Amino acid sequence: MQLLPFLLLAATWVHEGPRPTFTVSRAGEITTSGAGHHPNWLHTGLEYEDFRLQFDYKLDQWAEAAVIFRAPRLGRPIHSGIALQLAHDFHNEVTPHITGAIVGLRPPLTRVAGDFGKWHHIDLVMRGDLLIARLDDVEIQNARITDKPRRGFIGFPDLGYRYSVKNVSIEDLGGPSRFVALLEGDGIREWKLRGGGEWSIADGVVKGSNGHGILYAPQSFRNFELTVLVRGHNRVNAGIFLRGSSQPGLPRGFEVQIYNVPDAVYPTGSVYNIERSRIAADYDDEWVFMEILVRETHCRVRINGDVVAETDKLPAPRPGQVGLQIHLENASVEFRDLRVRPM
Repeated sequence: MQLLPFLLLAATWVHEGPRPTFTVSRAGEITTSGAGHHPNWLHTGLEYEDFRLQFDYKLDQWAEAAVIFRAPRLGRPIHSGIALQLAHDFHNEVTPHITGAIVGLRPPLTRVAGDFGKWHHIDLVMRGDLLIARLDDVEIQNARITDKPRRGFIGFPDLGYRYSVKNVSIEDLGGPSRFVALLEGDGIREWKLRGGGEWSIADGVVKGSNGHGILYAPQSFRNFELTVLVRGHNRVNAGIFLRGSSQPGLPRGFEVQIYNVPDAVYPTGSVYNIERSRIAADYDDEWVFMEILVRETHCRVRINGDVVAETDKLPAPRPGQVGLQIHLENASVEFRDLRVRPM
């Protein structure tokens, strides 16, 4: 594979968040002022599965920084994806939140200098679930990372501090590529609507509103992992139906609920009528990253990286379609980056 240098160009990098704070010099040095803070970040225009990433970074005093990979574009990327901590360490502790740590998961193999005002080099390889990372030629991670997305964006977050990055290069190592993207190509032209509602697609985002119906993708899956970004408006009652059928008279499938009322009987993330979600936040009008694992009679639902529902009481397993539901007037729901990985 060819090593591809990346510069800060509109076609290469994408900013997410309400306050852009990333700039680039003529020499290609990327800097964030830290003035935007969460949820602002800068990510690649393409997603990656297996890859080699190299770059140099320099921190200001007290700075916190990270590199994020295999992450969704929205929905707490640093938590939902995988992140390597880069920080000015001054507490003299070894935790999963110091330089070289996989954020929130594991500390570095070797404690390295988490200083400021100096350039350091990162060389990171992600292949399958194996992560190997070196900082200034010192191995800081050699670990298998499971229960995280297998594909996603690479980027740098604004964590409220100034830091700089330069000499960024990414080598795409491919990967099994067993992902089925349900919202690419012909969009929803081949999808089948069971019921009503108003449905549209623009810029890869499917929107359902004002009615009661389920829009089914044509493919069938039995055991799989599904990932999607979801945003509900006006306390919409909606859902994702799995192992269902677009044909009237046949089972609609089981539902993972979208209902941003934390104290509801079945709030967002619930396996409807089977397992109540433990969600505690109100996500109305916000994009959330939803991961649904379905294997035989088992289902596990994550919201923004956290398990909110898990059950072994699914109906008898059978192949079926994925359906997007709207179930309320004067409200709407949006879906993007919908993909399935058969298992």
